[in-house]
Amino acid sequence: MSPSTNQSIRRSFTELGIRASFLLGFGVMGVLMVLVSSAAFFITASTGRATSELLDQRLPDTLGVLRAAQAFDALAGTGGPLLSVMTETARTTAFERVDHAQQLFDQTLLDLQPISDETVAHDVERIIGLGAELTDNLSQLRLLANQRVALVRAKESASDRLISNLQLFQQLLTYRMRILESDTDVIALMMSLPSPPLERVGDMARETAPMMPLARFYAEIESIGSRQLAGAQDASLTALSLSRQIISTALINAKTTLEKLPTELSIALQLPFAQLQNMAHASDGLLGLREQELILLMQSETLELANQQITARVNDATSVLVGRELNEIAQAGEAAALLQLRYQWALALLTVFAVFGIVVFMYRHVLQYLIARMTLLSSNMQQIAAGNFDITLAAEGDDELGRLGAAVRQFRTIALDAGRREAELQSSHKMAKEALAALEQKAQELEALNIKLAELSTSDFLTGLANRRRFDDVLSTEWARATRTGSALAIIMLDVDHFKLFNDRYGHQAGDNCLRKLAEVLKQHVGRASDLAARYGGEEFCVICTDSDLSGVLVLAEKIRASFQATGIPHEDSTDGVVTVSIGVASLVPSIRGDSDELLRAADHALYRAKALGRNRVEQA
Repeated sequence: MSPSTNQSIRRSFTELGIRASFLLGFGVMGVLMVLVSSAAFFITASTGRATSELLDQRLPDTLGVLRAAQAFDALAGTGGPLLSVMTETARTTAFERVDHAQQLFDQTLLDLQPISDETVAHDVERIIGLGAELTDNLSQLRLLANQRVALVRAKESASDRLISNLQLFQQLLTYRMRILESDTDVIALMMSLPSPPLERVGDMARETAPMMPLARFYAEIESIGSRQLAGAQDASLTALSLSRQIISTALINAKTTLEKLPTELSIALQLPFAQLQNMAHASDGLLGLREQELILLMQSETLELANQQITARVNDATSVLVGRELNEIAQAGEAAALLQLRYQWALALLTVFAVFGIVVFMYRHVLQYLIARMTLLSSNMQQIAAGNFDITLAAEGDDELGRLGAAVRQFRTIALDAGRREAELQSSHKMAKEALAALEQKAQELEALNIKLAELSTSDFLTGLANRRRFDDVLSTEWARATRTGSALAIIMLDVDHFKLFNDRYGHQAGDNCLRKLAEVLKQHVGRASDLAARYGGEEFCVICTDSDLSGVLVLAEKIRASFQATGIPHEDSTDGVVTVSIGVASLVPSIRGDSDELLRAADHALYRAKALGRNRVEQA
């Protein structure tokens, strides 16, 4: 071939655009790939005939059995969550898992049909039979889960009934217990006098004696209720039986104690005591429901153990089948490998020749001509992306690279527009920060409202004074402060005289108004910021006085007593004709070894002394 002819061919190659260049390259590559593919197809056809049976029948059947075994394991695993179902939500979740696993298992069994190999078919039929047995067990577990959820609701109802019963006992006995304790303290106080009034002491002792079993009966009722609540959590039927025996013995003892109480009180307690007995022995009581729950648990565990045994049998059968099939597949694979090795060298030589032809084309045309223009286009794109727009752009043209040059120019225009949008985005970001600051301010306002709500939760809703919780917190704080500073701390404890008689005659609405009047008197006289007036409970009120000597506190107590008496609330069952209060005052300097309960007990004893000495008076500890 002449030099002019070679130069003409080289020029025609350099004038090709990208499309034409790659069409030519792909044409050459296509011819070479057809040759390689033909050789590969011939090799594949030769080896495929040897392995077609394994790939088309035996291997899919084996994989199908493995998938069925996995689905079986997943289905069996759903039985575990059914054992711990206690709520509606947990039951719904557990049932959905069982249904989903059941659908997957049924689908894998459908995918296995039909199976030509008799041995594999026999193993599949065995798995299907075990699956039916597992499904029956899961159905029973679901029924047990439904029963267990119903038992949980029944236990909650039984617990509410038991607590209501114990609260009824508390309402009937608490006031009488206080009267008994008050009379006992009065007797002890009179006996401590130099010349005790023995006749009066004897009369009070004879009046108090019939009520002495009351404290024991109250303790026995509390013990029976606590034992029932504890028995509802027993972990075994043996422990539950022991709880039943203990409760039965306690009921017998309580019944004996009940018979020793005064007739009127014994009759009033008969109905709640009978209800307590029924709840202890009835099948819908806490202990009866716990027994049913433990039996359900034992049945569920038995079914779960059966599921595990079924799963183990399925796994054994699957292991035997898979091992046998894999051995046959390995033997067939070795035969196919020997056949394939004969053609690999010829295919390798053909592939090397094809790759060499592609490399020559890429180097002679693509690298020496096309890459130079593409490099310039790439440099233009990088400069524009970096924000450098003052550059020499690639030329435009009718071929592909020329059109890419036009696209680069358009990209520069878009990048300039994007810069302007970035500035707008920063402005929007600033506005978002301002909105966030406003949101934080709203959060601070919400926190202030929460603090105010917490303060309202420490107030007594009837009187507006501090409640028992607030009183305990302030007393603990002031005790610690007085311990550090060595200052005195005093308690004024008030109790409305004959308040039960007042309620019985005038009604609870009048009783509430009376307590509100007393609260207004306390607010009028307890004015220091460091002092606190609180409703201690029922008709009892307490005042915490800090940094005050005993004489000053006594003066304040007397003012409160006199002011409340001056309100003139009528009370026909009182010797004074109006509602009065008895006040006990106690004051001490706290010590590290002491306790705030010591101060409360002293004020409480002073209050009982005031009641014992005639009421409507102030007594000091």
